[in-house]
Amino acid sequence: MTLFRQEEIWGYYNTVISPQPQIPPIPQTSPQSVLTSLKENESTVSQTLELLSSRVSSQQKCLERGCCWSPLDETNVPWCFFSRNHGYSAITVHNPDSTRLEAKLTRKDAPSLFGADIKELTFYGEMQTENRFRFKIVDAKQARFEVPHENVQAPPSPPSGTLKYRVEVVQDRFGLRIWRTSPEKLLFDTTIGPLVYADQYLQLSAKLPSHNIYGLGEHVHQTFLHDTNWRTWPIFTRDAFPNGGTHNLYGHYPYFTCLEDESGQSIGVFLMNSNAMEVTIQPAPAVTFRTIGGILDFYILVGDTPEAVVDEFTKLIGRPFIPPYWSLGFQLSRWDYGSLEEVKKVVERNRQAGLPYDVQYTDIDYMENKKIFTYDMEKFADLPQFADYMHENGQKYIIILDPAVSTGKRINGPYETVDRGHAAKAWVYEPDGETPLLGEVWPGETVFPDYTSDGCIDWWVDEISRFYKEVKHDALWLDMNEISNFVKGGIKGCADNTLNYPPFTPRILDDLMYSKTLCMDAKQKWGNHYDVHSLYGYSMVLATEKASKVVFGKNRSMVFTRSSFPGVGKYAGHWLGDNGANWNDIKWAIPGMLEFNLFGVPYIGADICGFFDDSSEELCRRWMQVGAFYPFSRNHNAQGYKDQDPASYGFDSLLVNTSRHYLNIRYKLLPYLYTLFYKANVNGETVVRPLMHEFYSDRATWSLDKQFMWGAHLLITPVLDP
Repeated sequence: MTLFRQEEIWGYYNTVISPQPQIPPIPQTSPQSVLTSLKENESTVSQTLELLSSRVSSQQKCLERGCCWSPLDETNVPWCFFSRNHGYSAITVHNPDSTRLEAKLTRKDAPSLFGADIKELTFYGEMQTENRFRFKIVDAKQARFEVPHENVQAPPSPPSGTLKYRVEVVQDRFGLRIWRTSPEKLLFDTTIGPLVYADQYLQLSAKLPSHNIYGLGEHVHQTFLHDTNWRTWPIFTRDAFPNGGTHNLYGHYPYFTCLEDESGQSIGVFLMNSNAMEVTIQPAPAVTFRTIGGILDFYILVGDTPEAVVDEFTKLIGRPFIPPYWSLGFQLSRWDYGSLEEVKKVVERNRQAGLPYDVQYTDIDYMENKKIFTYDMEKFADLPQFADYMHENGQKYIIILDPAVSTGKRINGPYETVDRGHAAKAWVYEPDGETPLLGEVWPGETVFPDYTSDGCIDWWVDEISRFYKEVKHDALWLDMNEISNFVKGGIKGCADNTLNYPPFTPRILDDLMYSKTLCMDAKQKWGNHYDVHSLYGYSMVLATEKASKVVFGKNRSMVFTRSSFPGVGKYAGHWLGDNGANWNDIKWAIPGMLEFNLFGVPYIGADICGFFDDSSEELCRRWMQVGAFYPFSRNHNAQGYKDQDPASYGFDSLLVNTSRHYLNIRYKLLPYLYTLFYKANVNGETVVRPLMHEFYSDRATWSLDKQFMWGAHLLITPVLDP
């Protein structure tokens, strides 16, 4: 049961459309009548749809919005609900051809939530494949920002096989129902709540076929299976610690999968929108998307198994790249070795310990005063020869690059990187479109490259090419690209306008749009930073991939990135960020890896032994054991903490001996792991997967996330507790 009357169905999509039934006018629903209804049957609470979650915290604010107030004895359950006169009506609906649907929508007469409501909308539906239905809702009169994705596009021809779904449209109080055709099952039903579409507030809700929901990101999800008891997850790329809270992190993934039942049949739901948003998962079971810009552009994916949904999703956003074979080896890194001499000591002792070990990194401490495309000519004087030193032993060398560029000079002269960037007009600009926005990151005052600009991309490719000639390396590691800024918005602050202070702010960290990033009214080629913020890392990856092709040619290289967006996995890998050396983070890494395999980013791992804090021998030993089976297997820690590379614990330590043992198992299995990446690239399969992807008929597997599989044939069950 819901608070919304379930209307007669206006017509079946792709069938003969029946006339609209005569529906009497719908009276306003009084708050008291709603309260009475709920008190009579409190089980309906799980089926109701909240207005704005806990944001509408008083009866007065609720009623001012023309909604219904119903206080209950549970604080986590929303008390304010839409009345029945909110939403849109479909005035006309027609089929341009056998695979497309269009409708004109008009807003119903109801109070505004945040103003600037868009009165007339256009709905487009398209049966893109036998397993994929796309629908988008746009302003009928004015273009709005849409994600300029390089891979997502309509198929060249309509589906030729039998569709696995059908679509129904509700005309009055517009809604959509998507059904699986065999067996008949309702998969996605937006009639559970009204469509809201204003300039800076868009909301759509849908009832789902089960509580078995996985995905959404990027966050720390302490369990792989979502809790559907009114949990809200903000999505907006942010440099933040993955410490187990519900806040938004580095990536932007408005995508989830839903296992329907023991048959394995599943759906995927993807909202192609890069604006700040929040997603609430509700006990109906239902989901509510609230975004503050762009358009509503949904893809509904229908599969016979969970793996089939991953296949369909990666067909849409881009198949994962095949990493070079050497990148599947064990890797060592830390922030602040202090000098190249110390780096070599670490390399030598781990070689002497007999550890399988293929890759060494240097973090920002190799740079001159943390300026990108430079190196410290005192502490890292021999860095130009370091790659050759590694290559002599069959090993590789990877450097870090941050996006922010210092505005200062170098020790012995001008900083030519920034000078060439000025000439190329490579930066993110203030609202005037002329003045580079100034912030502060590791090197001090900085400007920020706009990787959506052709001039910036050309400059970036040139800078990487120049630096490669100076300091050879084998791959690139991209960090701080959410984009991170140590001052709020910019050195000058941010203007008081509706981009920096929108009428509704999702539950992002700090409840401030420009916290630890750029002002939202900053200008980029693709649009306002308000719209493209969460695409910053994605656009940086595209530019870096172009540079990688120029620099490395036919030699196998790779890129991996902290910030990401759907489609990044086509070009790059990811790590789960700045975790801590504790027993929680070793556990929470597994749901994170499983989710990124759903997201099409199978080259994934966590910092083994933890980034922050000193790792105990026992914790690091257990982490080296499970980390030997991360697709991306790297031990990395932060400045100021004790060494945690395996050999630092002693050549004959239990940690070294067990690390060697499990890494040797990994290396023996590398042909299998490499084959899994090939299958991910060709067939869209996951590399690391949950047991429920293989054993979905067993309900006990649906919530398992303390173990994982490599492909379909190898189970890893680690020790995750002291």
